[in-house]
Amino acid sequence: MGSSDVEAVRTAFEAFMRGDLDSALEFCDPDIVVRDPGRTGRTFQGRAELRRFWEEWLENWQEYRVEPLELVEEGGEIFVRVGQMGRGRLSGVEVGQDLFQVFRVRDGKVVEYRIYTDRDDALASIGSGK
Repeated sequence: MGSSDVEAVRTAFEAFMRGDLDSALEFCDPDIVVRDPGRTGRTFQGRAELRRFWEEWLENWQEYRVEPLELVEEGGEIFVRVGQMGRGRLSGVEVGQDLFQVFRVRDGKVVEYRIYTDRDDALASIGSGK
């Protein structure tokens, strides 16, 4: 784990923010595991499922932006506080919320990431893979 891993996560976010899902997926291991315990209760495996997850999420928004506000290496993983802002496609309501994500990177590729709505839950998961 090193600054190159943090940079890989940052660069993947930049690609996602540009709407370039293909480039963002290039930073992911082909067998990536994505855990979303609090919001959907689901686990996704592989790039194809991750792409579907992102596409399904994005289709709910007229406008959607994410920005990594804090990136910290801890316990062999990367903790990211993410600011998300958007306008609902059907409701037109603007929302803003922080999400907390934990990334595990191996050989320059994200092999796992976990999504939380609670900072303490995200921090508690570091090193445990939960």
